[in-house]
Amino acid sequence: MTDRRALVTGACKGLGQYLAASLAAEDWDVTGVGRCPEEQVAAVSNVTYLQADLSRPETSAALSERLDPALDLVVHCAVAYPPARPSGPEPRDLEEVFRVNAFAPYHLTLNLLARKPADRFCSYVVVNSEAIYSADDHSAVYAASKAALRVLTAGLAAGCRSAGAAVSTLLLGPLADRSKLAEIETIAARKGLPASDVVRLFLRRSNPNLVIDEFIDHASCLRSIRYLAELGPTANGMLCKLDGGSSGSLV
Repeated sequence: MTDRRALVTGACKGLGQYLAASLAAEDWDVTGVGRCPEEQVAAVSNVTYLQADLSRPETSAALSERLDPALDLVVHCAVAYPPARPSGPEPRDLEEVFRVNAFAPYHLTLNLLARKPADRFCSYVVVNSEAIYSADDHSAVYAASKAALRVLTAGLAAGCRSAGAAVSTLLLGPLADRSKLAEIETIAARKGLPASDVVRLFLRRSNPNLVIDEFIDHASCLRSIRYLAELGPTANGMLCKLDGGSSGSLV
């Protein structure tokens, strides 16, 4: 039985699901938290799945009580986006997005830090987004929640000094998620172009600061998280940007 224990939020799909399964394959004992009902999540050896809807106000405190604070790695990967509405987002949309993207990781980390065994070092990696640097009318709510997360993460790191823990940020650019890749394949087939050409054009049009021609793959995210964890206390307060240059040259 492994003695390395990890917690991954957002573990029922996308990057979070990949990270939970990959850490488990590396013999970590993983607790995965996600919004999806348990019966909709494929069982993975070494992963204990907990269903929790972090968009609800009471969930964070209740979840904290269910979690064992004796951890070596925590990855906050849960994410929410506001629904598309013709009249724009409503107040409840903002509350739910901010709760998942900023307040929940902050409160969960505070609670875990307060109960952490004194003799057990833990790395907390907070996944953030390059959207904080390039918000528009469609992404403003999401970007604002991630900007709030960035500030809260800095506060957590300041409180971790000499506390046997490190809080760092992995800031990501455009990811190679399943839905995005499927859309690219559809466009490529319609236009009779290689998918790689469509990706290259999409990236150049989406953000002129990008200096990559491919989406960022999940495996690169995992390697970055491993690196942050392996740095130990030196990673406290660190910002690791795996963003393809999308945040610009002076940020």
